[in-house]
Amino acid sequence: MGSKHSRVLSVRLDIHSERYSDYALSSEDMTRIIENVKRQTDSRFKNGKNDPDLHVVWVSEKTTSDDNPHYHLNIFVNGNAIQNGYLIKEAFNRAVKKKLDTDNDGLVNFSSSNGKMGKFIERNSPDVDAQMDDVVYTASYLAKTRSKEHNPKGSRVPSSTRIRKK
Repeated sequence: MGSKHSRVLSVRLDIHSERYSDYALSSEDMTRIIENVKRQTDSRFKNGKNDPDLHVVWVSEKTTSDDNPHYHLNIFVNGNAIQNGYLIKEAFNRAVKKKLDTDNDGLVNFSSSNGKMGKFIERNSPDVDAQMDDVVYTASYLAKTRSKEHNPKGSRVPSSTRIRKK
């Protein structure tokens, strides 16, 4: 992303299924949610000068074997198009609510590790290395092994969207 855009915004979100519900979000549901958010974001900013170029790395996690899976996401967008991570959070919130057919706004959480709006990497900044390290540290939460041992055997735990080279 940094080679394509001079500013990249990184946002970490957590997505849960509704408590006490018989339906839990699956990996396929997450793929559809991400596709919907990407489509919404692209159409919302299509007349702008900058393409949002949304990309997601995500991982499923189960706290116990009886628990429903929840998902940790790190989203990267063109920081020249989107400067506030809450716009991304709200797009995911709408897509999750639609998928689960609910009015519950508490299923998508904006991680406190994002700071106020998300984390920026500015390619031309003298602090670019520190910014990159900060984003990598925040995103490293997705790589933790604790609580992934309860995922079903053979399941694909991490996933991501593809970044096409220009």
